[in-house]
Amino acid sequence: MNSKLLYLNIILIVLSVMCLNVSANPDAPALYERRILDVPTLHGHPGYAAAANISGVIDKVLLVVSGFDTENDDRPEDELDDLSDDLQGRMDSLLAEGWDVMYFEYVDGGIDLKHNANNLAHFIRLIDSVAEPDYHLAVVGGSMGGIVVRTMFVQEYSDMGVDTYVSVDAPHHGVNLSNWVDNSVASAVAFYMLQHPAGLQMFNGHRAHNRHYGWLRETEDDGYFLQNVIDPMATCAIALSDGEASWQLNVSQFFTHNKWYPVASYLESDGLKTTYMPYHSAVYMNDSSTLFSFTFGGYRYKYKNTDSHYFDVKIPNPRFEHDAPDFALNQAIDFVLTSYR
Repeated sequence: MNSKLLYLNIILIVLSVMCLNVSANPDAPALYERRILDVPTLHGHPGYAAAANISGVIDKVLLVVSGFDTENDDRPEDELDDLSDDLQGRMDSLLAEGWDVMYFEYVDGGIDLKHNANNLAHFIRLIDSVAEPDYHLAVVGGSMGGIVVRTMFVQEYSDMGVDTYVSVDAPHHGVNLSNWVDNSVASAVAFYMLQHPAGLQMFNGHRAHNRHYGWLRETEDDGYFLQNVIDPMATCAIALSDGEASWQLNVSQFFTHNKWYPVASYLESDGLKTTYMPYHSAVYMNDSSTLFSFTFGGYRYKYKNTDSHYFDVKIPNPRFEHDAPDFALNQAIDFVLTSYR
C-alpha cells in the first residue's frame, strides 16, 4: 500500500469513528452524532478542520464552507452549534428530515485560494467515499467561501458532484477598499486582509486579483464548462446589498461615504461601516455597471444589466452588515430544500 493510500485510509477511519452523541439543542439529545476531522497539513500547505452532524445514512448533505479566517480560532463544531442557535432549531429540523450538516473550516484561510479549493475538493472526496451512491450534495459558501467553491469547480474542471451551490455575500467581483481606508483606525481590518495571498487575490484591481479572477472567468466562459459543470447545478447568489432595482443616497451620505461600488455590500465592525471597511461585490452579474442620476434630496443608482450566465437565481437584500444575518442563511437553506424537492 503506498503512503498516499495509507494516509487516506487513516483519515477515513478517523472520519468514521470520531463520533460523539451530543446535540446543540438539549431538547433533541439523540438527534445526531457529531463527527470531527482535522487535517492540519495537506499537500504541503495548511489543511482544514471539519465537523459533521450526522443524522443517519449519508444521503443528503448540506456543506457550509467558511469565509476568510487565517487563524481558525473558531472550531467547526462550534460553528455548527452557532448555526443551530442562530437559526433557532432550523438545523435540528434539517437533521430530523435526514440531512447531514457539515461545516468546513480552514487551518489558514489566508493561503492561496487554489490551495483551500484543493482542500475542499479533498474533503468532498472523503464524503463521497462514505456516503450513499448518488447522494445529494448542497454547498453553501459564505463570503470568501463562495469564491473557494467557485475556484474548486474551475480547478477541478468539474462540479465535484455538487447538486446545489449557494453563495452568501461572496465577493464575485472582488473586494474594493474605500477612499478612507488609508487614514482610518479601522483600516487595520483591510490591511490585515491584504497581508495574505487570499486577500490580495480578492482585492479588486490588484495583479493577484486580476490573475485569479481572470483565470476563473476564462474557464467559466468556455462553452463546455458552462454547459457541463455550471448549468446542471442549481445555483443561487444571495447578496446583502441594495438589490437589483435602484437605491438612493442622501446628500450627507454621498459626501460622508465617498466611494460606492456596484453590486456591493458593506462590512460592518464595532459600529463602523461603509467607507471605513471593504466592500464585497456580492453577485456575479454579466455587467455590474450602474446608471447615476440626481433627484431631489439625493443621488440615485440603478444597475444597467442584472443578467447572470452563472447563477440561476439572485436574491437581493437591503444593505446590511456583512456577517450573514439569519434571514440570509434561511434563504440559503430554503433554496437548497426547494432544489432538492
